[in-house]
Amino acid sequence: MTRRWREIGIAVLGAGVVVALVLVLLQFIGSDESAEPVVMPTQTTSSTTSKKPEPPRPTQWPRGLVVKVDNTSAARPHVGLRMANLIFVEPVEGGLTRMAAVFWGKRPGAIGPVRSARETDIQMLAQLKQPILTFSGAAPEVYGLLNKAPLSQATPTTQPSAWYRVAGRTSPYNLFVNPAKLPKTKPVPSPLLFGKAPAGGKRIKRLHVSFQAASYDFRWSGKKQSWMITLDGRPLTTVGHGQLGASTVVVQEVKIGDGKGVSDASGAASPVAKTVGRGEATVLRDGKAYATQWSRPKLKQETAYRLENGKRVPFDKGRVMILLVPKFLAPK
Repeated sequence: MTRRWREIGIAVLGAGVVVALVLVLLQFIGSDESAEPVVMPTQTTSSTTSKKPEPPRPTQWPRGLVVKVDNTSAARPHVGLRMANLIFVEPVEGGLTRMAAVFWGKRPGAIGPVRSARETDIQMLAQLKQPILTFSGAAPEVYGLLNKAPLSQATPTTQPSAWYRVAGRTSPYNLFVNPAKLPKTKPVPSPLLFGKAPAGGKRIKRLHVSFQAASYDFRWSGKKQSWMITLDGRPLTTVGHGQLGASTVVVQEVKIGDGKGVSDASGAASPVAKTVGRGEATVLRDGKAYATQWSRPKLKQETAYRLENGKRVPFDKGRVMILLVPKFLAPK
């Protein structure tokens, strides 16, 4: 009997040891199971890329020097246009055109021939902050508007020492200006929106643009990476530098208004190009033509040119020429 109880005690003791070992093992196992799982970071594939930044919203360009330049046949060749960052071509009376050359950086030694201001200039140049408009005269009605406009005037009256006439040219095509003697502006890089060419576009070699009494041809030069400019069948040249070109050309369709009803000596009405609003435009760059919509909802804001998908079309780096073409004359 005593032997039997001894065997039972040994069995119980052994069982107790086994149970204790099991409990210890369960404690360790439970500790592992209760630990939070380790989450491995997901790998970023090459297809996971950030979106390209959108072009900045249209804003107002900084202060610059603007010179009104005659471009009729008697006024050519021009002087100083090679250093212009931007050249506007605007319609004037008789179906002719005038240029407004914009300089933000270094100024040339001379610019001309310089001619009169037009009512179109007031709305067009409000894209710049207080520009210095350099011109030789204006109709009394236009002077009244210029005096109220957000710009500074530089004329033979306000800066007489800056003006001179060139021998060998007939008046009024012999009036030139020395920009060094005009009011100063802080030299800045061109503020125009530059960037890579967008996808699409139609590859072309040349484009013809007609006004009522003036015509422009733009021929793409792959060698010079520029649109070479011809005016009325003759190369548009600047003294000492040959034919003028532009890295980007914009043909902007505009509505024409009567404004103050100004007319020239022959009675021809002076057209006023409306540059606030929206319309169609063709942008030439890199040997291609892009059909765009232009938009300028506010006076003190630059014009934006957008594709059908709403994205802005940047200009190619270099000189830009913008032609304000009456809607009924714009090329299709």
